[in-house]
Amino acid sequence: MKTEVQQVEASSVWENVAQLFEKDNYGEAIKRLTLYLSDKPKDLQGLHLLGTAYARSGDYASAEKTFKLELTEDPGQADAHFNLGLIHSRQNRLDEAAADFQKVIEIRPNDVQALNDLGAIYYSLGDIDKGKTLFKKALQINPSYKDAFLNLFEYYWHNDKFNQALEHAYDFLKGISAVSPDEPNPDFAPVTDISPAPQSPRDTKTTSANMPKIESPAAISSVNRGKDTSEVIDFFNQHVPEKLRNKKTGMNIAVVADFNIAGQLTQLFRLINEKTIHRARCIIFQDDYLSYDKDLVLSHNNPDDWETARRIIKHADFLHIGRFPKQNQKFPLLQYIRPDNTIVQYFGSELRQNAAEIYNWHRANKVTGLSAWDYTMIENSPFFYHINMMFDASKVKPCLRPEGTLKIVHPTTNRGIKKTELFLKAMEKLKGKYDVEPIIVEGKTNEECLEIKSQAHMTYDQISVGIYGVSAIESMAAGHVVFGGISNFAASVQPDNPIVYITPDNLADKIKYYVKNRMEIVERGLAGKAWVKDHHDPQKLLRQHLYLYDLIKHGHRFLESPDEQLLG
Repeated sequence: MKTEVQQVEASSVWENVAQLFEKDNYGEAIKRLTLYLSDKPKDLQGLHLLGTAYARSGDYASAEKTFKLELTEDPGQADAHFNLGLIHSRQNRLDEAAADFQKVIEIRPNDVQALNDLGAIYYSLGDIDKGKTLFKKALQINPSYKDAFLNLFEYYWHNDKFNQALEHAYDFLKGISAVSPDEPNPDFAPVTDISPAPQSPRDTKTTSANMPKIESPAAISSVNRGKDTSEVIDFFNQHVPEKLRNKKTGMNIAVVADFNIAGQLTQLFRLINEKTIHRARCIIFQDDYLSYDKDLVLSHNNPDDWETARRIIKHADFLHIGRFPKQNQKFPLLQYIRPDNTIVQYFGSELRQNAAEIYNWHRANKVTGLSAWDYTMIENSPFFYHINMMFDASKVKPCLRPEGTLKIVHPTTNRGIKKTELFLKAMEKLKGKYDVEPIIVEGKTNEECLEIKSQAHMTYDQISVGIYGVSAIESMAAGHVVFGGISNFAASVQPDNPIVYITPDNLADKIKYYVKNRMEIVERGLAGKAWVKDHHDPQKLLRQHLYLYDLIKHGHRFLESPDEQLLG
């Protein structure tokens, strides 16, 4: 009796995989191909398609492994070498990428795409003459090859060789006119129309449509070519104040997250639009009840929003991603992530729960990570940077003076994590002995929570994670005494933070002390307000973000001014 695998016909597999690729359903394509290859592990076409599916889904480690398996079976598979070159380029492994593209040229000397991409890598590595020679060679083979033309034109123009640039453009136009109008020129087909044709491995090349070429002074990323600049600027300008639009000379930045954690993502995108030379849009997948600011919220299921979101990530110069990026069939974010255009920001719990997986992904993809301050970052995380949470203290009302019944609030989104029961037990010990009232805040919007805090005097934050979060920052900004569990790691990072350190054993005694010494509530509250101003000021932290973006985009360089990315 034949098994299910044995009954799989290759032709039906290729047809099915082609349909899945057209729908960007790479996860299902990977399952289908894995099943097929379990019976035919050396099938070159199956291996090539599987590597392509992994690459398009953003799993470059698996893609690299699969293409190398294909080359183990047949070292002459030029397209496998080419795809490895694209993967290594996106990971800034330029020496390896150069060797990959060189291998393609050895097998196919007239491969203009490999010649051009190898030229771009040499240019990035500083070997300008070798890069220029390769661009010229590509154009000798195909005088109408657009990518090589643009790269060589940019070389001439940026080196003030304007006459040569114009002559080069004239020669290129002659090459185009020589192409018969009855014969389509494949080099001018829109890159977004390129899709795999599974009839042969060579036709299933992972092209720059889904894995853009590296960006360098002479290599213009294919995903940015051919777009209507004014149209792109218009939709990135949507939330830029009109009086500032003519001052925007910087990048188009996409801020993307599954949730708008503590309003941090929308706060960042607003600051970019209002204070910097850049433009920004913010895409949030899932709305919540906390009433934070909004741009695009995809859970509202507006088809136009989904289309706008796809255009934003396609045309963005830089991606600021909140939390671990995941593949979505309707929103191919992983397709656009590169080491030189992306930072991924984390907010604590995700790191604590998935530290190993997250670290290994960053290490494999060479993408920079960002967190506030969290103990999970002290081990094996050399490429993580730390920036405090932003908080605009101007929106917080000052709390009441400590007179009459003292109120202590406890905002909780998860009673288990916050250790709410410990707080309730501590308050039970004080009940009837001291004039203090506990208030549990759950299911309230952010505005409602802030209003409650303005009518209270103290906050119990948590005894669990060892650091403080946005809720504690809000309370400090209001002038509360804030009780929280602070770990030795957190204290080593910020030893002078004004949180009142607590443990399960001393929580009741610490609360009792401030109830009995009311004027110290005022003193500790003033210290908290000063701390928030010094350590969580949005405009100060905005600068840190901007120069971290610059480091990722351009590498180490010296700045002309501390304000060169800010509007005057």
